[in-house]
Amino acid sequence: MNNLLSFPQHGSRILLFWGVAIFVYFLMVFGTLADIERITGVRAFDMRLIGYSYADALALISALGDEGRRIYLMRQIPLDTVYPALLAVSSASSLLWLSLSFGSTIRWYRAVAAMAYLAATADYAENGLIIWMLNAGPNVPEELVKSASLASMSKSILSTIVFTTLLIALTEFAIRRRPRMREI
Repeated sequence: MNNLLSFPQHGSRILLFWGVAIFVYFLMVFGTLADIERITGVRAFDMRLIGYSYADALALISALGDEGRRIYLMRQIPLDTVYPALLAVSSASSLLWLSLSFGSTIRWYRAVAAMAYLAATADYAENGLIIWMLNAGPNVPEELVKSASLASMSKSILSTIVFTTLLIALTEFAIRRRPRMREI
């Protein structure tokens, strides 16, 4: 498991993964997700961090129409198939790379690094359930919507924990490096 979590190990490779992840994120947010919001007047399932009700899901599915469903299924979902893996590798690798200089917090950062992969798994579950909902159309079962909403909330909670920990780790890294910088 350590080998999986530690890829990539070099800072320049981690930055490359972050760069690609951010690029894909911008393509989604300012491209496909913006198109979906323009068509429907509401946020896409992917951007509903606290989930959604059955009525909300039906309204979005109805508002999408053929064009919106095509954009969601043929453009958004493929991008969101690449993004979770890029984000998980970037986040986990960053936490592990930063933890190498931290001694006692290394276990905490490794646990949260593993959580980045759980967040990606929740994102993939969300994507699969969204595909299922979009293909079901207005006849979507309520239990399916509940499962998709739960996957969206799980992704959000896990991602928030990962990003908060990453910010803490970056702050800790900067604080620990500061005294060394003064000596130089």
